[in-house]
Amino acid sequence: MPVAAAARRGKVPFEEAVRSRTLANGARLFVLENRFNPTVAVSGSLNAGPLYAPADRRMLASVTAGELAKGTDRRTKLEIAEELESRGASFSISAGGSDPVGVDVAAASLSRDVEVLLDVLSEVLVSPVFPEEELEKERMRLVGVIREQQDQTSVRAFEALSRRLYPLGHPFYRRRAEERIATLEALSKDELRRFYDEWYGAGTLILVVVGDVDSDRLLDGLERRFASWRPGPTVEIPKPAPVAPSPGEETVVMADKASADVVLAQPGSLERLDPDYLACVLANSTLGQSSLTSRLGVRVRDTEGLTYGIHSGFSATHLAGPFVVSLTVKPESRDAAVAATLEEIRRFLAGGMTQRELADEKSSHAGRYKVDLGSNGGMAHAVDAAVYYGLGISYLDEFPSRVAAVTKEEADFAFGKRVDPDRFTIVSAGSFPS
Repeated sequence: MPVAAAARRGKVPFEEAVRSRTLANGARLFVLENRFNPTVAVSGSLNAGPLYAPADRRMLASVTAGELAKGTDRRTKLEIAEELESRGASFSISAGGSDPVGVDVAAASLSRDVEVLLDVLSEVLVSPVFPEEELEKERMRLVGVIREQQDQTSVRAFEALSRRLYPLGHPFYRRRAEERIATLEALSKDELRRFYDEWYGAGTLILVVVGDVDSDRLLDGLERRFASWRPGPTVEIPKPAPVAPSPGEETVVMADKASADVVLAQPGSLERLDPDYLACVLANSTLGQSSLTSRLGVRVRDTEGLTYGIHSGFSATHLAGPFVVSLTVKPESRDAAVAATLEEIRRFLAGGMTQRELADEKSSHAGRYKVDLGSNGGMAHAVDAAVYYGLGISYLDEFPSRVAAVTKEEADFAFGKRVDPDRFTIVSAGSFPS
C-alpha cells in the first residue's frame, strides 16, 4: 500500500507520509501520494502580500498576483487558458483577503495532466510579462467591483470599522473607495514589474502536491522547474505595533436599504502561532461561529428574532487581526439587536463555556478536520498551512490530541483576556429611522 494511502487509513503519520525537498534557493517542495483517485491538487504560498506594498498602495500586491496568469515569456493569457481548460485543469493565484502576508496558489487537474499543470504554474510564477492591455482590462473590472461594493451595507460597515480601529498605513486599514480607485487608475505595468522583482522569488515559496503521483519523480520535476528561480527576499515578517482599542459608535447612512449591517470589534492580539489559538477558537465556536447553533445565534436570531444572521470570530494569521461580531438586521431592530448581542457576550465572559459545549465543539472540530482531509485539495491546503505558519507537518498528526487537551479553564481564560465588549467599536451601515 502506498505510504500516503496508509496515512489516510491512520496507519502512517503525515510526518512520514509527506515527502519533501528544500532547494538551494530556499523553495520548499512537498508531495503526498494518494492513489485513491486519478487527480492531483496543488496548494502553495509565498510572502508577497499587501503587507509588502507601500502603505498607500496596498492594492499593488493583489493586482500583481492577479496579473501573473495574464501572460508569460512563452504563452499568452488565451494560450494558458486553452491549455488548462482543454484538460479540465484549473489554477488561481491571489493575494489580500484576511491575510496581509501571503500570496495563495491553488491548482488541480487529472493526474495524467500534472506535468502540463506544473509547467503552466511554474511559467506563471517565474516568467510573467504583465501585458499592458490585460492590466487595463483588470483596472476597469476592479474599479467596477469597488463601485458596486459601495452599495452593500456589509462592505461599507467593515470598511468604516477598519478606519476606526486602525491608523492610516496599518495593513488592516482600508482606504476609502475613491482613494483605491485613484490608486488603481494610476497603476502601471512598470510598477507591477518592480513589485514582482522585489518580492517574488523561491526564498519563501511553499508548494504542496497531493494525488495520484510518484513522489520522487514529482519532486525531481518540481526541482527542475524551480531550482533556477532567484531566491528573492527572505526577510522576517514585519509586525505592526499593537493598536489600542477605540471604543465608540459610527453610523454610515445609506439610502433605501431594507436591511442593515452592524459590526462590533476590537483590535486583536491573537496570532496563528499563539499557544492560546485553539482555546480561543473553541470558545468562539460556542459563542458565535454558527448563526444556527451558537449562543449568539440562538439568543439574538432564534429567540428574539432580531437578526437574519450573526457571527463572531478572530482574524489570526501571521498578524493579529481584529475580533469581530457581525450581524444583519432590520434597521428598526438595530439598537435592540446590539443590546442583546452585548448582553450575551458579557454573560458568556462571566460564566464561560459549559463542559457539554466544550465537548461538542471538540467533537465538531475533530469531525471537520477529518472531512477536510478527505480530499486531495483539503490535504494539500492543510500541509501548506502547517508549513506556512511554521507549525510543522507533525501538527496534522497532533491536531486531534491538541484539540482534545484543551480544558474549559484554558478556553475561558484565553477568550476572556482577548475580548472586552466595553472596548468595542460599533459601526452600522444602512437606512435608519431618524
